[in-house]
Amino acid sequence: MPLEPDWAICDYEIDRKLSQLQAALPLTYGGTSEAIKFSELGSKLIASSKVTPKPLDLTDKFKDATSLELKHKFETRAWEKHLHQIFDESKPDVLVKNAKELLDQYFKSLPNKPDRSLQYSEDESPIDFLHQAILNYATAIKYKPKDPVLHLQLGMALEERYFAEDAYGLIKESESFGKAAGSNVKARESSKSEECDAICKLHGVDPSSDPLSLQLQAIDKEYHSLVASGNSGADHVQSLFAWKSKQAMQEGAAAQKAEDETAPLGQAYLKYMDALSLDDSKAVYHFHVGRLLVIQGDYESAVRRLEAALAWNPQHQMSRFYLGLALALQKDGPGVRMKEALDYLLECLELVLTKRTEQALKPAQTNRTNTLHAEGDVQNNIHFLRGFIALAKIISSNTTQLKDTMSATDIFHTACLLATLQLPTVSRGDMYKQLEWVLLESHACLLQILSANQKGNEKLIVSRCEKLSALIGCCTIPQNSQLLSLQEKTCQQLVSIQPCNSYSLYLLGVAQLTQYENSAPGEMAETFLESCKQSFKVSIDLEGMPSVGEPPQLLKEEKWWQDKVKVEEEKVKAAAKKSEQPAIKTPAGAGRVAAAARGRGAAAGKGAARGAPAVRGSPAARGARGGAAVKPAAVPAKV
Repeated sequence: MPLEPDWAICDYEIDRKLSQLQAALPLTYGGTSEAIKFSELGSKLIASSKVTPKPLDLTDKFKDATSLELKHKFETRAWEKHLHQIFDESKPDVLVKNAKELLDQYFKSLPNKPDRSLQYSEDESPIDFLHQAILNYATAIKYKPKDPVLHLQLGMALEERYFAEDAYGLIKESESFGKAAGSNVKARESSKSEECDAICKLHGVDPSSDPLSLQLQAIDKEYHSLVASGNSGADHVQSLFAWKSKQAMQEGAAAQKAEDETAPLGQAYLKYMDALSLDDSKAVYHFHVGRLLVIQGDYESAVRRLEAALAWNPQHQMSRFYLGLALALQKDGPGVRMKEALDYLLECLELVLTKRTEQALKPAQTNRTNTLHAEGDVQNNIHFLRGFIALAKIISSNTTQLKDTMSATDIFHTACLLATLQLPTVSRGDMYKQLEWVLLESHACLLQILSANQKGNEKLIVSRCEKLSALIGCCTIPQNSQLLSLQEKTCQQLVSIQPCNSYSLYLLGVAQLTQYENSAPGEMAETFLESCKQSFKVSIDLEGMPSVGEPPQLLKEEKWWQDKVKVEEEKVKAAAKKSEQPAIKTPAGAGRVAAAARGRGAAAGKGAARGAPAVRGSPAARGARGGAAVKPAAVPAKV
């Protein structure tokens, strides 16, 4: 739950010292803002951090994408017929007007603070107003079925229904709405779940207690068994595996629901497809189909559809962002289109930071926007945060090639802060888990960056390892191989720095035990179990002992430690071999020229410094712009 405004204890002496520090903001396209006093930064936030975006010129870049084929059957489906419940009005214009008025009522009836619920009169809750808006749009389509705009509006309202349930926790049981908006989704999901449970039990896996990874292994084993015997049911089992495995994806259950026509999100996708099939010359229809394909995890198809959107409107900003995100999230990454994806994501980063800055400077009561989630809600769009992580990964992997960008560290911190601010405001549904993924992935990447310069940072690395391990243990994400591997590697890094610390070895033992419990019987499971025993034994032996000294012998016998030692030895040998190579002789005079050039370059570099070195400061100063990096340029007094 969010903390009350007066939760903090004011320390005026620290505030006084902090307010005198020189601070600067990291800018999207590299460099920093002008250094000013930290106490003055808030009042000059927008002016000091305003950056002119550098969008790519996409004119004619995707002109061939206008002929992209669309495989879709336009029809009135059974669930849509159940939505035709407005019987006293038949004029589409009037029905649309009524729907928009009901959406206004929906926004006004939402609680001002997400952590506080309100009491509503019968049929006057936010979900009631949203439901009535959906009925009006659906009935308008009944009388004007070839209007693509109506299909788009119904799709966005249906998507808002999913968002209201998932993020706001607004759920109301209603027989009419159950038939209309897909109460059958629970029955269908229950049927699939029961089939998966039966297969798991067949292979000795308890679906009620065993983790997701073991359940997936059981379903996979059943699939290969059916394939080997030539049974036609193998395809169905494969579809069950694909359905179940999406629970382990970052898109999570949202990916499942976006493909299911009995769920509001899946119904929204079909309405976007209907709109596109009626008019394929509008960028907005291509965009919404591409956006839902991203949610489904079909990034290759999303790339093609978003390219088509930009073919019709090269300036469509959200299509540019989602194209950059889809390129970055592809299985093999953006590849040769790395720079293109980077530009799209940087453009979005500047947009989001600017919008959040403007929102933060408004009075608190006007902070909420009356914008449907599908229309580009900046504050609640989880894909923006995932895009920032993808952007930071591209930058951190290409530091020598990419110069005019914000640092990967600042972007990871920005994603962390925005996710932390948003996490307490949503219910524990699909979005909540995706926000947890953002936090875990950002902190893991920050730890990796810090570990690359381990010398002198050991205490900070230890602290971050312990906190990341705790964060993984507390998250609500179903256990899966990616999460378990992250937990184990984090604890291994912790033990590598302090191999004689009892608590660190205990955490490693817990991570190894969890790996064992989530592994199928076999050699790997036995390796995890043996390592777990050794870690716990060493931890017990070291209780009450100093946390310094040589690594215990039992620890040295663990496979991961031996692998680590081998890697370190190979690095030493490679470095020694490189130093033994004879130096290349340079022509006479060349050294003097090079030295002079370096001297001039160094002088120019000093003169051209655009801001201060980055040190993280108070989130308040950069809170609206991501909060990640208030940068003291000079420290007049020690804090």
